[in-house]
Amino acid sequence: MVGCPTVTTTRTTLEQLIAELANRDAERTEATVQAAIRQLLLTAPLNLDDTKLEVNLEAQAGERRRIDIEAGATVIEVKKSLRIGNVLGEAIEQLKGYVEAREKKFGGRYVGVLTDGADWRCYHMNQGLLVEVSKLLVDASRPDVSALLGWLEGVLATTRNVKPIPEAIRAGLGAGGSAHALDRSALMSLFTEHTAKTEVQTKRHLWARLLTAALGTHFEDSDDLFVEHTLLVTSANIIAHALLGFPVEQIPAASMLSGAKFEESGIYGVVEADFFDWLLHVPKGEAFVRTLARRLARFDWTAVEHDVLKILYESIIAAETRKKLGEYYTPDWLAQKVVEEVIVDPLGSRVLDPACGSGTFLFHAVRRHLVASEAKGIPTQKALDGVTAQVMGMDLHPVAVILARVTYLLAIGQERLSCEDRGPLHVPVYLGDTMQWNQWKQKRGREPVVASAAHRHRGRQAGTDPHGVQIPEGIAQGFPRL
Repeated sequence: MVGCPTVTTTRTTLEQLIAELANRDAERTEATVQAAIRQLLLTAPLNLDDTKLEVNLEAQAGERRRIDIEAGATVIEVKKSLRIGNVLGEAIEQLKGYVEAREKKFGGRYVGVLTDGADWRCYHMNQGLLVEVSKLLVDASRPDVSALLGWLEGVLATTRNVKPIPEAIRAGLGAGGSAHALDRSALMSLFTEHTAKTEVQTKRHLWARLLTAALGTHFEDSDDLFVEHTLLVTSANIIAHALLGFPVEQIPAASMLSGAKFEESGIYGVVEADFFDWLLHVPKGEAFVRTLARRLARFDWTAVEHDVLKILYESIIAAETRKKLGEYYTPDWLAQKVVEEVIVDPLGSRVLDPACGSGTFLFHAVRRHLVASEAKGIPTQKALDGVTAQVMGMDLHPVAVILARVTYLLAIGQERLSCEDRGPLHVPVYLGDTMQWNQWKQKRGREPVVASAAHRHRGRQAGTDPHGVQIPEGIAQGFPRL
């Protein structure tokens, strides 16, 4: 077995290696292509080496079959050229057997890659069939190193401590990338296969009913959007756990999606059971959450400087869909500028974003408040009490609210959240319609109520409808009411 090189591989060397691999007209054997691909995996910045992760040639797969290359939860079948005769069809069948064998043996979700060095194809199992979900063709004359390495990284999910800057989020998790293609396809397969289950139908119906009530005729009910929202919210929940330092790849899905770990940590109003935990009720749902957690664990979520969930949302939900729903997200630079101009006295101001979306303005308002607290030497717990009492958000979109709650935590940061003297923390981001800020006077100890869009459509007033959204009186005081 060839060891990992001890010298740093330059971009020029990688470009030469990729160009040689993509040249299917050159004189070569299947064995040399295998060895070159293994060399690419070990020398590229993919966090693969012989000690941390096996990358084996001819790995045993039972019944005298041997996998060409195996890297983590990915099996790679290599051919001299996929353009010759029936090679492609036969290779797909061969790869299908390997993926099935690995999933049966280890119980997790495996990915299959088929390549001849120029044509790279990614597959996963869907109801007994091996389905292609992503493809990349490399031009030997002008090899795009970044494109191939990005594609491979999304499939393998082996890099670590990636800084979550906008470009990295879009490339590593957004639509168009191999990682998103794999996760979305796998999630859609689970939903399609189990859509008849009562638990799935119920969650799907409740989601549609709430969004119809909140958004009216702008909302177009579709399975695709439900699956995309499930992927977004599940991702946000995993990110929230990673921020607190939990080993997200080891936490059971039931705990991850219910927020049990947050309750144990004294943090409330962030992760809780909702429409999207239908994954807990279907076979392989646990495996999906675990695989998604492994992909998200690549990023260093303690180094967030932007509303990264907004970037993820915009990367997954099509612009046309966002336009129909009236969703327009403020760029981070503009939100930061507005916060700096408007909030001149962070510790003496009460801030409400009445349509907070994914929490862009909240992120910068929270950061500004905490920086001011730190400058005055205010203890962590007192600073957290202050910011959660003075910086709040609300939105009528349930997915936006979930994202904004996690964004609020990201703004606070892991260091403060992990502080030993931190007491209970309640994240003040609420689901409701601030256009109906009609306060219900307190009677018999009941708190003010804000009507949701559903009540407005029915012609009800918050003061007479017991089903409005309850908002703590201390938060309702001091803000404008219609």
